[in-house]
Amino acid sequence: MARSPRSVFLAYAVSAVAGRMVVAWAMAIALLVLLSARPAVAQAATEYGHVATGSSAGATGLSKKINSALSPDKTPASKPAAGKQPAMDTVTEDSREDANRRALEQRAGQNAAKLSLKSVPARAVVRIDGKPVGLTPLQISLAPGAYKIEMEGPRMEFGKQEVTLGAKQTREIQLPLSGAPRYPSRITLQ
Repeated sequence: MARSPRSVFLAYAVSAVAGRMVVAWAMAIALLVLLSARPAVAQAATEYGHVATGSSAGATGLSKKINSALSPDKTPASKPAAGKQPAMDTVTEDSREDANRRALEQRAGQNAAKLSLKSVPARAVVRIDGKPVGLTPLQISLAPGAYKIEMEGPRMEFGKQEVTLGAKQTREIQLPLSGAPRYPSRITLQ
């Protein structure tokens, strides 16, 4: 049976279009699954392959862990029983910030200087000499001396300033935070 070039071309075109449609539908379904999931679950699914393998075992537990890590404000810190020290892994970032802040304020003494810290945008993590002490806006009493103030915004904006405080001095610092460093557009290998 002789086949015309036209029928061979049509058979090839139909099979190519059908193959491309299958790939397009698969990509559309994967995109819909990722877009409809919560961001943390979508990221976990992408990184750990739960969607790709079809396995959802552990995805809910993993998403709870990721969500609690991404938004620690939603889960209250556990309070230790009276007279007991908290275990090292139950210490939250907030309690470390409070402990660092209390230590600085206790060292301040009678000649304490007052420092008011603000940032644009607000709710930036404040570090004094590398130790986190809270979120902006923040007021803190410090001993006279030189301090390195760093602030990191909610979207990785950053600002820093060195401050020298005198006895019983009151200062207000407002730092405009700059954007996060961008990835280089070109990399040269040597």
